[in-house]
Amino acid sequence: MVAKQTKHDTDIPSDTFYYVIPLENDDLILTKEVLYKHYKSLNVNHRSLRVTVPTVYYDKDTFVLSVEDEKAKPHNVFVQIKRHEIQVACDCGMPDNTLCQHAYGGMFDLMHHKDMELEDYYWPGLEQKHNKELKYLYVDAEGHHVNIYPRPAYGNIFKAEWGFSLDHYHQFDIGMLNETNKDTTNKLVVGYNVIYTELGLWFSQLPMLMPFFGKTAKHSNQIVAYGHYLRKDKAITEDVVLTENQNALNEISHKMFTQVKSVGRQDNKANIQKWLDAVPILIKLWQKAIPMLFYEPHVYSSQGEGHLTWNNKPVKSNMSNWRISSEQFVITFNLKGHKDHFILEPVIKSPAKHIAHCRKVPLFLIDAEDHTFYLVHSAQDEALLNWLRISGNKLTVLKEHFIDFHNRFLRQLSECYAVIYQPFNSTKKVAYSLYEVIAPNT
Repeated sequence: MVAKQTKHDTDIPSDTFYYVIPLENDDLILTKEVLYKHYKSLNVNHRSLRVTVPTVYYDKDTFVLSVEDEKAKPHNVFVQIKRHEIQVACDCGMPDNTLCQHAYGGMFDLMHHKDMELEDYYWPGLEQKHNKELKYLYVDAEGHHVNIYPRPAYGNIFKAEWGFSLDHYHQFDIGMLNETNKDTTNKLVVGYNVIYTELGLWFSQLPMLMPFFGKTAKHSNQIVAYGHYLRKDKAITEDVVLTENQNALNEISHKMFTQVKSVGRQDNKANIQKWLDAVPILIKLWQKAIPMLFYEPHVYSSQGEGHLTWNNKPVKSNMSNWRISSEQFVITFNLKGHKDHFILEPVIKSPAKHIAHCRKVPLFLIDAEDHTFYLVHSAQDEALLNWLRISGNKLTVLKEHFIDFHNRFLRQLSECYAVIYQPFNSTKKVAYSLYEVIAPNT
């Protein structure tokens, strides 16, 4: 959608006729075929309509398109996006209550002659204003492009009859939660590097364990020189004897290497399903490897840069001592009532502490305070935490949308994770139930 956020004097008369175009799908997509069949002027070539849409602005849940062509005066076309239909009006009045060429041509121009995904422009019941600005949403206009997204204070906002943005990337299934001495000479040793990347980068990949050769300092057991990675398909030429623990770890690391390499980068859409399928496999491999790593004196972590790191040796400046917790973290949720909305936020705890600030990287949480790694223990937790990270770990729902939100999202969430509810203007916290919210005093 394109738009321009400026002041306009265009008021929509209360008796304006709106032509209804059913989307004919459940995916909030307007297809070319659906738009074609609603345009009744059979003597006009669909693609010969030479109209442009120089400006669009958004106000009161309505997009207003300024539609121009070479032969006629500009017209204002009004578009409202509903869950299963689009409602379109035009200041020409839509003669005979049919879709006029101004509305058809303007919408077709915005679609760039292809199907149009409408999720980013569907914000039902969120037109409330505060200090002349939209309270919940921010409209970012640059040139004639518009982006509408929640203000940071509200994270990801629940959309009535739709749900949260991107929530198709995770599913809830309670069954998934149970899947889960100093030397005086330089010495050649085997070390282990946990290679991980941040999420959302072009080179993001799943984490893997890579063994390598290193040399210690003369008067300490600290590695001061890093040799090449140990690869199963490359012969070992160094004179070093591997322990039974190291042989077993190397077998695990080879399986990780094979799995991660076969999946490829996260940014490749063709790899999404392979990535999801690999997650539970890699979680199990890490669950085997982590207890064995406690017996190894040289374990490090480094942020990788994609497949380029697989064939080289560790970079000394990137290496950090790896600290992994043997304890499992627990995910719970706090639902807090506000005057006209609710905010749902995750709470991460280990047996020893509340992890107030953490980074989410593939398969791990990293405590920002002491850089301790925590392995996720199910594919469901991994998908959920990655999705929450996108919106700053905050979900917002308006009070009038709460029943729909409960039915579509919170009921399933609360079956898998503990949810604590705190009513508006109250310090009381109770276990969540729908009745605690809608009938707290009965």
